[in-house]
Amino acid sequence: MEHHVLLINDKLRQVLVDLESYFSINLNSEVIDKVFKDAEHDQVSYKTYVFYRESHWLFPTWEITGAVEEYEPETLLIESNGGFGKRKKFDEFFSGR
Repeated sequence: MEHHVLLINDKLRQVLVDLESYFSINLNSEVIDKVFKDAEHDQVSYKTYVFYRESHWLFPTWEITGAVEEYEPETLLIESNGGFGKRKKFDEFFSGR
């Protein structure tokens, strides 16, 4: 499973907006805000985030998740899990960045 490394800065906010547009989805804005707050106030612990979750009776659950590793508060690892063909499209989104 491939993850994409992004710096937690204003460019990340734009990437997330672009991701929403690309997939026609709404990421959880509270989770996005938490990423930025955690980057400022908790710079030592491992953290995980679920930006989006979609369940469908026919396809596997699709999630867009992120993680910040210990002592790496400025870097978000983001990935797509599940869904039918979603991960490939997710990776294509990031291939041009």
